[in-house]
Amino acid sequence: MFKNKLFLLIIILGIIGIVFYSLSGSENYIENVKKLREEFVENLRKEKDSPIANLQDFSGLKYFEPDKNFIVNAEFKSVTSDEKGMILMTDSTQSEIKRAGNVTFQLEGKTFTVALFDEGEILMLPFRDLTNDKETYGGGRYINIPKEKLQGSSIEIDFNNAHNFYCAYNENFICPIPPKENFIGVEIRAGEKKYKD
Repeated sequence: MFKNKLFLLIIILGIIGIVFYSLSGSENYIENVKKLREEFVENLRKEKDSPIANLQDFSGLKYFEPDKNFIVNAEFKSVTSDEKGMILMTDSTQSEIKRAGNVTFQLEGKTFTVALFDEGEILMLPFRDLTNDKETYGGGRYINIPKEKLQGSSIEIDFNNAHNFYCAYNENFICPIPPKENFIGVEIRAGEKKYKD
């Protein structure tokens, strides 16, 4: 009898420990995302040609609440190291950009394959989704992914780190337009929202 009660108590304490650990992990993650967002705004302010430097009414950026459901592990397939592609810009010109490869992942039960671009120390994922023009900037958003997130053929993509292109804040800036293949047909309610409603 005593052994049964002790065993039951151990199981209950174990469950409480797991719940506490997962909750504290979520709190740490949320704090980390918020810190990264604060750093992003600080860096934006300090840039030599900052898109927010001369904005009279700048009062900060708006974001969705951090949501771990928008962290995906994707399969990465590289392309030839010297392969370059053209990406359309908002002024109707095209800019040459080095294509790193394609990533395939699942989100909300659907499978998507999109292109990643090589920008030196980071990989850039420009994308559009079903929130554009409603809750997020109509021209799409991007994620800068540190190259250390690439482990062999696996890479973590955290859509909570999605940001608007500079032309979302200031129409004097020229920005890339995500390629058609980088349309993700779900609502990605993560990352940065529209700068202005």
